[in-house]
Amino acid sequence: MGARAYSLIGTVYMGLLDANKALVGGYKKVGNVYPFSCKVATEQKKQISRMVENAGQVLHAKTTITDVTGAMNIREWIPETLAWGLSGGTAAMTAAAGAVAAVTPEAITAVLGAAVPLAHKNVTLVVIKDATDTTTYVAGTDYNVVSAALGLIEILATGSITDAEVLHASYSYAAEAGYKVDIGSNALIRVAIMIDGKNEEDGTRMTMEFDSVVLASSADINLISDPGTDYEELPFTLTFETLAGQTSPGRINGVPL
Repeated sequence: MGARAYSLIGTVYMGLLDANKALVGGYKKVGNVYPFSCKVATEQKKQISRMVENAGQVLHAKTTITDVTGAMNIREWIPETLAWGLSGGTAAMTAAAGAVAAVTPEAITAVLGAAVPLAHKNVTLVVIKDATDTTTYVAGTDYNVVSAALGLIEILATGSITDAEVLHASYSYAAEAGYKVDIGSNALIRVAIMIDGKNEEDGTRMTMEFDSVVLASSADINLISDPGTDYEELPFTLTFETLAGQTSPGRINGVPL
């Protein structure tokens, strides 16, 4: 049994694959990946002569790949990489800005001492009234906007709002931009990988292409942590798959593994 190990630094591109291992869209540059390690395990089979004149000599030898394993550490949390680490997916948020007008308010039900959500996030100019629109409640006395980003309204037990009271809310909300990560929406994450880099040991240029790789996060992901862990890395273990009709899972400098 033998093994060859590669440790690269460079630019890593990944493209999401569907259930049929076909590329969905194109490739995207992945944050800061360091290191990317690939290990190719091989096994050599030998045919030993049993004839008297050359007994014990090797007549033929064949080397076959028994396993290809790898690992990578991603040191930036962009939406795609965070989704991969959480077995999730991403969706672009493109909702336009708008307002819930006082003439057509949003009805919410009060829960004393708790926060209730509005239909939109990133809200401003919040006004809370009773169900008849005759009483305007006072922020800081009857309720608080505890999280404008999440659209959460806390109903204060010391105020005038009663438990289970139907309220009318009017407000403005900002446009949605960026990406939403859906945690655990995918049973597995399968990607194609292309790398333009160099061998970490001797600095020689190397390119790598892997047709189908299953990602698995290999450590806990701390989404809320102390300031010293803002740049925690996302470590992944990699399982390389060989596509139908291919003899290896990928190529190094254009040469099949």
